Amino acid sequence: MEQKNLSAELRTETGKNQNNRLRKAGFIPAIIYAHGKAEAIKVPQKEFNKIFKGHISESVILNVNIAGGTNEMAFIKDYQKEPVSGDITHLDLYKVFKDEKINTKVEIHLTGVAKGIKMGGVLEVYDRFIEIECFPMDLPEKIEVDVTDLLLNETIHAEDLKLGDKIKILTSPKTMIAAVHEPKAVEEVAAVETEAVAAEPVVAKEAEDKK
Repeated sequence: MEQKNLSAELRTETGKNQNNRLRKAGFIPAIIYAHGKAEAIKVPQKEFNKIFKGHISESVILNVNIAGGTNEMAFIKDYQKEPVSGDITHLDLYKVFKDEKINTKVEIHLTGVAKGIKMGGVLEVYDRFIEIECFPMDLPEKIEVDVTDLLLNETIHAEDLKLGDKIKILTSPKTMIAAVHEPKAVEEVAAVETEAVAAEPVVAKEAEDKK
């Protein structure tokens, strides 16, 4: 499990105008919540950007140090982004507790070179995230999937992942993660040839009828 420290401050004023002022001052408006209770906070934008470096992940546990308040463990449950600049405009932080399991998404990283590629196939990735349930201390930063033994026309499904007894996979077992297929160009040529062969008897019959 990867943990990062993030400072924060409580905020008492909310609303669109106040949030815009916070952003201009270099803060991201946020809420931190759990079990139906929420607190309005603000976090330094530069500090947040330094932690995630443009790639926000639910699999990072944050030690949120709230000035004048408490230290909380939390992860990013949701966020809003300005469509043009890409700046984060709001954060939803979900508190976690060491003795309570959490449901979250973890990114999948493929490793190795599939044997099917050496046979002329193409590796296709279908899902780059998987939903899991585990205790916070068992949360992996990422899940590595070795595709080395994947042959032509073989597929890796969610049910094929071996994550140990401490992690429960919530994603549907039949969800495809990755597969090696024949190149589409080859498939299209084969389809055209099949159609041509199927049409030949019809052409021959029409020629027979004209005699």
